[in-house]
Amino acid sequence: MSMERRALVAFLASIALFFAYDALFLSPKLKKERARRAELAEQQHAVVDSVTAAGGEVERQPALVPYDATAADTTASKPLEFEAAATNARAIVVASDLYEITLSTAGAEIVSARLLNYKTDGVPVELFAQDPDWRYERVLAVALQSDAGAMRLNGVAFDATVGGVGDALLDGARVEVDQRRGYTDVVFRAQTEGGGGVERAYRFYSDRYDFETTLRFPLAVYPGVTGVTWGLGPGMTATEKNVKDDQQAFKASLRLGEEQHRLRPSSFGRNSSEAFSGTLHWAALQTKYFMTAVIPGEPTPAEVEVSGDKAGHRVSQRFTLPAGVRGGRVEQMVRVYIGPMDARLVKDLGVGLEANIEMGWKLFRPIAWGVLWAMLWTYKVIPNYGWVIIIISVLAKVLFYRLTHKSFKSMKDMQALQPRIQALREKHGKDKQKLSEETMKLYRSAGVNPLGGCLPMLLQMPVFIALYNVLRFTIEVRGAHFVGWINDLSQQDQLFQLPMSLPFIGDAFSLLPILMGLSMFLQSKLGGSPTGSTSPTPPGFSTMLPIVFTVLFYKMPSGLVLYWLVNTVLSVAQQYYINKDTRKSKETAEAEPAPARPAKRRAKAKGR
Repeated sequence: MSMERRALVAFLASIALFFAYDALFLSPKLKKERARRAELAEQQHAVVDSVTAAGGEVERQPALVPYDATAADTTASKPLEFEAAATNARAIVVASDLYEITLSTAGAEIVSARLLNYKTDGVPVELFAQDPDWRYERVLAVALQSDAGAMRLNGVAFDATVGGVGDALLDGARVEVDQRRGYTDVVFRAQTEGGGGVERAYRFYSDRYDFETTLRFPLAVYPGVTGVTWGLGPGMTATEKNVKDDQQAFKASLRLGEEQHRLRPSSFGRNSSEAFSGTLHWAALQTKYFMTAVIPGEPTPAEVEVSGDKAGHRVSQRFTLPAGVRGGRVEQMVRVYIGPMDARLVKDLGVGLEANIEMGWKLFRPIAWGVLWAMLWTYKVIPNYGWVIIIISVLAKVLFYRLTHKSFKSMKDMQALQPRIQALREKHGKDKQKLSEETMKLYRSAGVNPLGGCLPMLLQMPVFIALYNVLRFTIEVRGAHFVGWINDLSQQDQLFQLPMSLPFIGDAFSLLPILMGLSMFLQSKLGGSPTGSTSPTPPGFSTMLPIVFTVLFYKMPSGLVLYWLVNTVLSVAQQYYINKDTRKSKETAEAEPAPARPAKRRAKAKGR
């Protein structure tokens, strides 16, 4: 069998092996896990039904439909009655130069968060779903837990004031965060007929995305309270033009002790949930570029429930902390971050939330962080992330120049040996051991390392993978303008709209992926290989591979395509130089005359 056919068979066999692995191992494992979760859910429902049948009352907490505010809560023992929240609850907007956060007087929960410095189609991004029919708990919903059940505060009417004094704020009131003081307090109070009540206070800062919220109430409001549950409502919503790509990054994460757990909507069946317990450091939700995180005042034992809806692309969580009754009162504070997944901002929180930023495999994360900090430092000098990407690409190429040069040189040497290797195959085709010995002898005599083309490429792969993850997921390139039509390096570059939608590429004409494909084609014609292969490729493979890469990268973020384009162009230049140098050396060797052989001295005649 020829080398070309062997390479093609190996390629097809690898694809078949992948599908076989998925069918025989991954799919049964996922099916078994879904069955385990379904069985666990049935067991939990059975326990609840048995308790109810015995005369007790147990409150169920569905995953993403936690509570209907229009229904009466009959599970909790409430000595003090509150005014029920009206269906037309008042909305209070708190605004700074960074955000607009809208809170509802029904439960004093957050219903909207808009980040003013991050826009999609010219409009500030909205982080939470705005469904007018949603009647359930929102972000930072609170429930008071006891052995008798739970009292949820999202059915309670609150009055809101600035600083806890003055008249109650009206519907639509806008509170500007005091820039001189640096913060503003917004206080929500719900009073009972007996004079007691619940207070929920928020302290917002003018120059930060994090804020504090505190819950206070006397024990008489809810005797026997054992815990306070904080919820993140329906979860976060997509903010990007490419909704599918954004939804793939949806995630709920939490840190319990030294362990960190991450779950995506695809981790769940319909309305399913996972329970965790341990010392909670933080609980967070995130999209591709933004995050909502709740941080207890200090690491605290907690019960956590993470819930998801695979079909609805939603994931959320709630956690219960001990009530901590002191002096006949309950007071509990948590810190909240609602903002971008900016490495500098989340790291300054000091709780390890930067671990949620996608940086690839654990082995490569230190390299990815190094690449990110290099980009941030370069941006201070050249405030254009397009040029920063080009500079980082050039520096990476310079850093690995010798390795790449050695790889290309080895590839050329291997190509030169192919006729002799083929001759050995024809001569020793049936004797595998003899063929292997003669081939290795040929490599030694020619001074060629058969792994010389692959090894340098493998050493570079961690850096390439790190660069990929940095350009793919970090928020620094989001909305970053480069030149001309490339006004967002986190999105596909669109030079103009096509009159029709084409398979795989859609209706947008993107120039960078096409230039990248052309440069890869040119590289293959010069004898280079993007994969670092030293073996001859099947017929048409050098033409097919650039086309495949063009289609794969066509809808990728333009910043990522720009990096790959620059890297390929530099590889083409390097390959051209190596080819030129090789031809020159060969011509010089051919032009030099062969050294003359010394003449044999004639033997002297005998007797002279």
